[in-house]
Formats: sequence, C-alpha cells, structure tokens
Amino acid sequence: MGDFEDEWLEHDEIQGAQAPAPRTYNNNSRVYRPSAGRGRGERGVRGRSNESNWRSRGNPAGGDYQNTRRDFPRREDGNKKSMYVSSQKIGRIIGKGGSKIRELESESQAKIKIGDSSGTETEVTLIGSDEAISKVEDLLNDLLQDYKPPPKENHNQSAGSGGSNEFFKTNESGVQVIDWDKLNNFHDQHQQERWENLPPIIKDFYKEDPEVAALTPAAIAHWRLANNDIQVKRTFDDKPGLKPIPNPVMTFEQAFKHYPEILDEIYKQGFTKPSPIQSQAWPILLRGEDLIGIAQTGTGKTLAFLLPALIHIEGQVIPREERDGPTVLIMAPTRELALQIDKEVSKYQYKGIKSVCLYGGGDRREQIKVVAKGVDIVIATPGRLNDLVMARHLNIINFSYIVLDEADRMLDMGFEPQIRKSLFDVRPDRQTVMTSATWPPGVRRLASSYMKDPIQVNVGSLDLAAVHTVTQKIMFVEEGDKEAVLLEFLNNMDPNDKVIIFCGKKATATHISTELAMKGIECQSLHGDRDQSDREEALADMVDGNVNILVATDVASRGIDIKDLTHVVNLDFPRHIEEYVHRVGRTGRAGKTGTALSFIARNDWAHARDLIKILEEANQDVPDELELMAQRFEAMKLRREKEGGGYGGRGGRGGRGRRDRY
Repeated sequence: MGDFEDEWLEHDEIQGAQAPAPRTYNNNSRVYRPSAGRGRGERGVRGRSNESNWRSRGNPAGGDYQNTRRDFPRREDGNKKSMYVSSQKIGRIIGKGGSKIRELESESQAKIKIGDSSGTETEVTLIGSDEAISKVEDLLNDLLQDYKPPPKENHNQSAGSGGSNEFFKTNESGVQVIDWDKLNNFHDQHQQERWENLPPIIKDFYKEDPEVAALTPAAIAHWRLANNDIQVKRTFDDKPGLKPIPNPVMTFEQAFKHYPEILDEIYKQGFTKPSPIQSQAWPILLRGEDLIGIAQTGTGKTLAFLLPALIHIEGQVIPREERDGPTVLIMAPTRELALQIDKEVSKYQYKGIKSVCLYGGGDRREQIKVVAKGVDIVIATPGRLNDLVMARHLNIINFSYIVLDEADRMLDMGFEPQIRKSLFDVRPDRQTVMTSATWPPGVRRLASSYMKDPIQVNVGSLDLAAVHTVTQKIMFVEEGDKEAVLLEFLNNMDPNDKVIIFCGKKATATHISTELAMKGIECQSLHGDRDQSDREEALADMVDGNVNILVATDVASRGIDIKDLTHVVNLDFPRHIEEYVHRVGRTGRAGKTGTALSFIARNDWAHARDLIKILEEANQDVPDELELMAQRFEAMKLRREKEGGGYGGRGGRGGRGRRDRY
C-alpha cells in the first residue's frame, strides 16, 4: 500500500516479532504543537524457545536460589514485580513498533520493562501501584495464553467408511490423493445440517401504506426523476416469481407508522422528510429484500439501513437475551467511519438495543468483554472483525442482517480477503445490505457472492460526480510554492471558517501541521501514524470548534461528518480521482454550501481529463490551462504508444528515472 493511500491495516498482535530498535514517542497535546520526544530505552530480546506457558518464578520453601532458573523466586521490590516469559512470546508483548507495549501501559497505568534474556526466557519487570501491577498481570496472562481449540468430532469415522481413508482415493499412478469431490460434498452436507438447526429468520415487516400503494407508475417515475434521477432495478437476472419492486415512501409516517417508537426517535432528530435514498430503501429493506445502495456520501445511507435493522433485531422469534450472539453486523472500511456509524446508532434508543464498535487501535480486551456481556449490533472494521472471528469471540453464523458499508472503499484498501474470511460461515438466508459510492467490478463480484436477488438503488448517475453544493476551484501552483500559497489562504480565512487540508503523505501532513504550529496557527492532524486516541481527539477538536483547521490524509476523506465545514483544500491532488470526489464531499453537506480548492502541479497532469469531467458534470468553470494540460498528457500517451514505451502517473523518464513532464 503506497504512501498516497494512507490507510492502516489493523494488526493487534504480531506473534514472534523481533524487538524493535529504540525509538522516540511523542505525547501529543490536544491542539497539535511540536513537542520534544521522550525515549523509552532499549528492550532486548535474545534467544527463542518452544516453551508456551507464562510462568511466575518463586521458591515456595523460601530458601536460597537453586542452580536452575526454574527455582528463582519472584522478585518484588516495593512497587516492582519481575516475571519470566518465554523469549518466543516477547514479541506479543512488544507488538509492531512497540505498539502493543504502549497499549498495555496505557490501559494498566503500569510500566513494563523488558530485561535480560537467558536464551529461552526473558525477564519482564512491572512497575507501578499494586493495582496497576495486578491489572497488567491480567492483561499479560490473557495476551500470552495459547489458544487450544476444542476437540473436534472425527467426521471421517463412520460404519464401513474405512476411517480416515474416506476422503482419499488412488489416482491412475497408484498414488493416494485427496478426493476433493467427496470432501466438498461432505462439507456442504455438514454446513446444511448446521444451517437447518438454526432458528428461522423473520425478514418481512412491511405493511404498505394505502397512499403509497395507490401511486401510479407515472407519478413514481416523475418522483424518481425529480429526486436526483433515482434508478431502481434488480441487479442481476429478474427471475420469475420475484415480487415487484416496492414504491417509494414520501414521509416517515408512511414507512414507520406501525413502529411509533421509531417515529419518535426520528422526530427527536428534527428531520422534516426522508432523503431520496431513504425513501426508496426503507420499503425494500422492511420487506426483507437484499439491497445495493449506490449514492454519494452525505445522502443519508446510514439511516437508510439502520432503522430497518432495529426493527429486524426486535422482530425475531427468539428473545434477544436468549440468542447465541449479536443479530446485526455493520462492516466499515475505516475506524473513523465505524465510530461515526456507532455515534449515529447511539442517537436512536429503541427497545434497549445495544451496540459495540470493534476497530484496531481500540482496547481489544475491553471490546471482547462488551461482546461477551451481550450486544445486538456489531460495528466493525474488517481487520478487527476477522481477528475476533478467527479467535472465536464472534460466531458469524449468528448474524441475520449484514451491512457492507462503503464496499468500494473496503476493496480499494485491500480488505477483500478479510471480508471473505470473516463471512465464510455466514448463514445463506440472512438479509444483506451493501452501500457504495461507485459500482466497480470488484463491488459487483462481492454482491454476486453474498447477495440473493438484490434490488439496486442508484441515486444519481453511476458516473463519478461531486456534490453540486460545493464550488470547486482550481489553482495552478508549482510544487515548491504550495506552502506559501496555503499560508496566504489560511491568513485570509474568516474567523468562523473551518477547513480540512488534504495531503498525499503522512510525512507531509506532519510537516504542514508542525509548520503551522510554529507560525502560531492552531490546528490538528489526522493520519495513520497517530495513535487512535489522538486521532479521535483531533476529530473531536474540529467538531467542537476548539480548532478550525485539520491537516489530514485520505483517512479523513470518508466517514467524517463536520456539519459546519466550509472549505476543503487539496494541497496534494489525490492518487485516485474517486478520492477527489470524497474529499470534496466533506463540505457542502446537509443542504449547506462549501468550497473546494485544489492545488494542481505539473505532475498532476494525468488526472486532468477526469477532473474536467467532474467539473463539467457539476457545472463548474473549467480553466483553459487544465484543458491544455489534459491535451498534452494525451499527446504524450500517443507518442509513447507509437514508440512502444509505457507511461505512468508520477515518476521518471529515461535512464535518469524521470518521466515526461507537463
């Protein structure tokens, strides 16, 4: 994953990792200002062992030390306690780049020092109050405990089956090989038996309002055209026997009049009428159909799938407290979007339904505790979800309503393997919802794998388009002049203006934040190199108005909802044109207007033609220089094709490693 796609992979525990070299950690203040680093010193790791147990050392007899380390007593000196850990497991405590040891220290308020190693074992010293040491011991015991799977039934043994040879056959060469046909048939039969033993799912909760049922095809077509040209169809083959696509609802009452508590929660939020995607999605989801919602960010997609999910949870046959696990799963690509959805869920109090947000960087042990206590909705990023499913803290077969939110973004970030691993065991009769801003081949492939006869709702064109409430401005700037132009822009901001400055790299975001702080301009930063707590604090500072400037990478291009954001500045043009659309969509939300200013340098010429299409679609001014830039890039491509050479995006040309420039 390149620098320009600044997304984090979630890695909670790196087993067997080597100890990191000494490094410095910054304690960031609430408002980003440069601060001196604080060293943590070396943590040596020498030697490895196959020993798997965490053991405390002690001499029960209280006598002298004996000749073997096994009889060394546990040493306690005031608020210090020493333990001995298999050297092979020290990597679990340290984590990648020291991330795990910092998390343990933060959660327990104890200090952890990695000491000398005997080769097979390493000394670990715990420092702090008695309470802190006790807590960190519990955390370490949980972390270092080896998972032992329960004994499996021997499905190969059956009367006359020949035992373990049942799934083997002899090929033409006389070699014994796996009989995959038999093995796959056995797996399918076993899965079918498991699914048949599950409780049935109730999915249809829709009672169509008489006014909605009376709408004529002409009236429906006129309404859909007037509301961003909504297109509704069956995504795949329209098989015979399927129900017709339901008519859209025009009011909240038409959708939820049989669920007055849901209506009360909607009224509390002060909404006046459903958004276009909600009007068409609610009848489809309440009827129990699978749905693919294609719409830009900020169009109300979250509420479109959330309210039917609440009704689905409460409407099942088995009471919530007697179910084997949560009922609804919502997957989101980034931590920020997952937290945004969790915040939205918390606004709607219905029948005591509880939710949990699972994401990397959060307290894994605490998340597991919340799940174990009982929740109804799980909101998760793919990495952490896959982690907990593989560790058997969650059983995916229990979910009957699954949402893949921002599916295109999850695929862009390379999360398809985690999604498929997590959903491998999902029951086939569940209800599935997928939302996306675009409709690329990867999303279609995912839809065909996990959805049954889905209805697709497109709000607006499937072509890439930016929201029309944003004024898009283009400024041609040399790479070295960007900082000065940005500073001039910030100095001319109104006191009430709020801006997100998007950078292509984490290092650039850090540099710009530091430079602004040194010039006395308060700001916050949001990127993958910051701790999760700092990222949440940065976003909270913007939402609360403590700062008006956020310097960010593309982790902030989706799932960030700052209602009074007035400006977006693209200091670096994004690597993919889709991210430009999402960046622009951070402003001009909920009917308000905004401004997006993009700095275009010479090496951005490969994006010129796509940018022109987006500007024209939104009726924005297209600078002549941008058109000229696009023509020159296309001419270069033709010349290279004739010469038999290739071309690319940013990079070089010829033997010097430099590419044709604008």
